[in-house]
Amino acid sequence: MSKLSLQVGTKDFDINLEGDFYDFFIEDFSEVFKDKKNIEIKELLRAYVQKSYDEYKNRLEIKKVFERIDEV
Repeated sequence: MSKLSLQVGTKDFDINLEGDFYDFFIEDFSEVFKDKKNIEIKELLRAYVQKSYDEYKNRLEIKKVFERIDEV
């Protein structure tokens, strides 16, 4: 288990992540927040909305793939 420490607004948070997910999260988090350790609440909300939209698009694509597989 690995610990990530960051500040959101004026509060400090420690997040414990396991295994390969830690590496994935650090890389993804760094892309979104450019290695910042102090994240504004507005930035965090914007990033969450973007990630939710990305997940929505991924689910639509997965649905299309399943529909194509069913046709075969």
